[in-house]
Amino acid sequence: MHCEPFDFDPTVVTGQSWNTSVLESKTPVLVEFYASWCGPCQMVHRVIDEIAAEYAGKVNCYVLNADKDPRITEEYDIKAVPIVVLFKNGEKCESVVGTMPKEFYVAAIERVLSSSS
Repeated sequence: MHCEPFDFDPTVVTGQSWNTSVLESKTPVLVEFYASWCGPCQMVHRVIDEIAAEYAGKVNCYVLNADKDPRITEEYDIKAVPIVVLFKNGEKCESVVGTMPKEFYVAAIERVLSSSS
């Protein structure tokens, strides 16, 4: 096991950019709702970073700080973090709650990509 510093620079979405980045996107969107104090969120960040690279051009990946954007958090009934939510054509269509293996997120993405909506 190697322990080099992990450089994660996520694309942040906020309440101000939500409509254009998520709801109006022609590409499916993955949003990780997180909080700065949440340890498990850091593990999910790493997985989402890998997924963002692997699905570049097919899925747009963002992170949203649940504490800084309570309006969005409440609108989508987010009760706990981390939670990863997938949107297609502006509609919430999949969510993965908690810290899960990468395959769970990939399976959700594949379902969204293969659905015809």
